[in-house]
Amino acid sequence: MSTNEWAPIPVTMPRPGLAIRGRRLAQTVGLLGRHLAPAAGRVALRREPRQVAISQGARRACEGLGATYVKFAQLVASAPAVVGPEVAGEFRGTLDRGPGVPLREVRRLFKETTGQSIEDAFAHFERKPFAAASMAVVHRATLHSGEQVAVKVLRPGLGEVVAADLGLMIPFFRGLARVGNEQAFQLVSYLDGLREQIGEELDLRNEARSMAHFRGLFARFNLHLLAVPHVYPELSGRDVLTMEYLDGVPIDDLSTVEKLGLEPRSLIRELLRAWVLTAVHTGTFHADIHAGNLLALRDGRLGMLDWGIVAQLDPETWLLMRKLVEASLGDESAWDAITATLIKVQGTTLREGLGLNDDEIHRVVRAMLEPVLTLPLREVSMASVFAGPDEVYRLAGRDVPPRRGLVERLRKLRNTARAHRVAFADGYHENGFQRSNFLSSKQLIYLERYGRMYVPEHAILGDREFLATVVDDLKARDAASLPS
Repeated sequence: MSTNEWAPIPVTMPRPGLAIRGRRLAQTVGLLGRHLAPAAGRVALRREPRQVAISQGARRACEGLGATYVKFAQLVASAPAVVGPEVAGEFRGTLDRGPGVPLREVRRLFKETTGQSIEDAFAHFERKPFAAASMAVVHRATLHSGEQVAVKVLRPGLGEVVAADLGLMIPFFRGLARVGNEQAFQLVSYLDGLREQIGEELDLRNEARSMAHFRGLFARFNLHLLAVPHVYPELSGRDVLTMEYLDGVPIDDLSTVEKLGLEPRSLIRELLRAWVLTAVHTGTFHADIHAGNLLALRDGRLGMLDWGIVAQLDPETWLLMRKLVEASLGDESAWDAITATLIKVQGTTLREGLGLNDDEIHRVVRAMLEPVLTLPLREVSMASVFAGPDEVYRLAGRDVPPRRGLVERLRKLRNTARAHRVAFADGYHENGFQRSNFLSSKQLIYLERYGRMYVPEHAILGDREFLATVVDDLKARDAASLPS
């Protein structure tokens, strides 16, 4: 099986007009000012801790701005190991809490998409959505045959809003990164990846195709604890998706999961298996597994929702994924292949931007990744792979003097800015590897969180026995493909 068996319908992001760009700029500046200025004031007056006040202000601004900003907030909500549990908790509601869409618009979009009225299609349709996220709202309904379904409807006019937002955000953070801001550089990577990701979500036919593909894939690999909703194609299309309704609670809702008597450990182990299997065997995987999209079902399975984003790994990242699995099992030769792949796709940035030689790159890569791959989740954090230049130099074995004085701080800023400019000139954020790496890293952050909650004794890629089975299967597949 290869990635050629599944591919998204291409979607071109719309080009927003001057009016919508101006309107979004005014809304962005206005809402950020409205919510962050008072937060800064409370911090200055020592009424609230800085982290609490700024997190609340940023979360309110993101919710008010919707769409692109809520997508960013969802990543924050699902990454406590990176941003801290207090900040992640503040953003938790953005996973499924958002404004509704007027029912008349829902009716219009359903009719235009399916050719049927809501009354003709359903015996009952709930007026209020039970989920309202950044891209869509979801209403519960009942078919005339009695089955309960979920009806997902895209927010109207979403494409232009997202394009306008990214047109503002990406140049802003690129400018900050060019003068040495490390956080801005990471945000550019996130936003460039988000641009492609959201493009695929603007056509719900992509999600319908993905669900059918992965239902078959999970059945093939006997992953029976994972549930992917069945799609009703006659009631679905570009702007509407009607699917089986899954009854459950978010996987990170510890108290409710416990009250229901569910066994989440086995579900998370199955999720780890599914992620490794699909990424390594087919080069594809669910690329948005935040907690709002994973439900502990009352029947004991794990429901996987929101298949609008499915990653297709480029050849280098696909090879890298396989070698990471082999390295986690102790294969020393895999580290050479991992380093060679990274030098191939990011050599200019690593050599010219950071001034590292190949031996130092090998040392840094292994020092960053080996603990994450091999140690139990309770002992490591994915945050360690997002190292700044100083930490990279330390891992490379170089002496990094303390940067206490103004001259030292300016020197660090200058070196960081140079590395960022080289990366931009080399197309660091635009290549297929970076897109795949962005999506993979985001999912590993999510997996780390669930693993720490339920199976902290496991490494992030799962148990060694299962990984060994995966590697053996890959070797058998390689041998079978060789000419006789």
